Amino acid sequence: MSPVTRRIVAYWLLLLVATLVAGGGGILLLKREQARLAEQRADTTAARRAALVARTGLVAENIELLVGDMQAGLLETLAALPADGLNEALVDWQQANPLVRTAFRTLPDGTILYPARTVADEEAQGFRRRFGAMFSDNAPWRAVGTETKAKFYEEPQSRQVPEEDLALMQSASNVARTQSARRDARETAKLSNRASPAEGTAYADAGRPAAAAPALAPFSAESEIGEAKRSAPMKDTAFAKTVAEPAAPGRNGWATGNTGGRPYLLGWMEMPTDGEMRGVEVELAALIARLAGGLPAVTGAGEGYLLRDERGRVMHQAGRVPTDGAEPAVRLPVAEGALPGWEVVAFLEQPPGESSDGGSGFFLFGSLLAATLGVAILAGGSLLLRQARRSEAEAAQKTSFVANVSHEFKTPLTTIRLYAELLEQGRVAGEEKRADYLRTIGRETQRLARLVGNALEFSRLEQGKKKFDLAPLDAGAALGRLLDTHAPRLAEAGLRVERRLPGETLTLSTDRDALEQIVLNLLDNAAKYASSGGEVTVEAAPRPGGGTTVRVLDRGPGVPAAHRERVFEKFHRVDDALTAEQAGTGLGLSIARQLARGLGGGLRCEPREGGGAAFILELP
Repeated sequence: MSPVTRRIVAYWLLLLVATLVAGGGGILLLKREQARLAEQRADTTAARRAALVARTGLVAENIELLVGDMQAGLLETLAALPADGLNEALVDWQQANPLVRTAFRTLPDGTILYPARTVADEEAQGFRRRFGAMFSDNAPWRAVGTETKAKFYEEPQSRQVPEEDLALMQSASNVARTQSARRDARETAKLSNRASPAEGTAYADAGRPAAAAPALAPFSAESEIGEAKRSAPMKDTAFAKTVAEPAAPGRNGWATGNTGGRPYLLGWMEMPTDGEMRGVEVELAALIARLAGGLPAVTGAGEGYLLRDERGRVMHQAGRVPTDGAEPAVRLPVAEGALPGWEVVAFLEQPPGESSDGGSGFFLFGSLLAATLGVAILAGGSLLLRQARRSEAEAAQKTSFVANVSHEFKTPLTTIRLYAELLEQGRVAGEEKRADYLRTIGRETQRLARLVGNALEFSRLEQGKKKFDLAPLDAGAALGRLLDTHAPRLAEAGLRVERRLPGETLTLSTDRDALEQIVLNLLDNAAKYASSGGEVTVEAAPRPGGGTTVRVLDRGPGVPAAHRERVFEKFHRVDDALTAEQAGTGLGLSIARQLARGLGGGLRCEPREGGGAAFILELP
């Protein structure tokens, strides 16, 4: 293994080790980052779920408070009705209040006093059919002790809510909606009697003038439920925890259940003066329409809430609720004393852009980046090593070039000096020999001039300083004169020159010196390496479409296929064994191609039919 190869292998090993270390470190960091992101995602999901649980509990509490406000208002109004003309007052209340389906009176044993059997109202008779037997056998007030009042629901327990979620739950829109819904429930529940025709059609709250009573639009359960679905608020916690205690005297309470296939909500109270029981059956459609105020108007990102009845039907919704049948994240029942079997369910969608693949996508993308970095390092290092190797080879070629040029210069200089000294000392006998010595000095001087010209031409081409003087030129005539000048020298090298030049004028716009330099370098190449063939042919012919083609053909050993392009590289020589007897710099063909391209043409090498090489110059 040569020193150069050993250095390249060492560089490769260093580069490979550095790349593996960088890649391994990158993969390790990616794994750690993936684990950290997965842990952060799990913590975020857990925090969001905990916040959702807390907010769902507050939504259920709001629903319970709305029902509680309605219950308290209805019992207060019921207790405030006068004993005189009670039946007429109950009729007016039932007609005026959308929350009242049927008002009733019973004896303590459950005997229904109102609505009476003789009432022609179908709704009233339906009430007697549904509740008559139940009141006689198991009236709800019989299960309540004489010393305590029945609570219509348990006060919600306080829930711990993260501080960052309080801002959302206590936003102005949520609090305002909840408070508005509770006020509406209390005011509607307290709506007690209708004014006489002489007094107008305004409704009056119990205990305040008719002018201050709220105006109520005709009730439609479908329209109110549709309106309630548009938004849903949270509550102000301090306000919501104020339970409206029934103001009626004696025992009171609420009963829920199902009779005749229909759910019911009954409120009752005992009048201490005569022990009579007063009660009210709530219009559930009107109540349900008002429960939309218990849901939040502003929800968190990806959150959705549903209020479902005991049959699983959706009564109200808020936020983003999936439609693909996804399981809810939280299910929380409403208090049995308020709406038995009802529940609040909450959904939590994955935030947009958050990956659900456990970070594998991030790891894959990071690994691809690390692999790309590794490949870039290896590719860049390979290019640098290749360039270093080429630079090293080029440096060796330049060293060889200097040695060859020195040798090429030394040979003609030595010959010129020797013959000049012999002529100067008068040691040459005979005029014929003197003339031969002078011719030799002239040839070597021309050879030396060509060598110097090639060296200067190479320097100008390498530095990009070569300038071409384009002018009209008869290519045939110029080539003829060039061959006339150099035919004797080629003949001395053992080559017979054959010309195939056109008889007519072959005009093109080119640089005369550059054209002669190209052809002269090709002839010198033939004299050095193809003299064994005994001939060299120079052809010139017009190109189809314009321009000129010049061909220099020899009968030498030819150029191997693998070297037909490389022979035009600077300092390149085909085979040391083949060319060892011929000194040279390896610049002639390289200079010739660069000059051809500078003239806008090209130079290539092809095999000649019958053996030898053909160098083809094409000029525009």
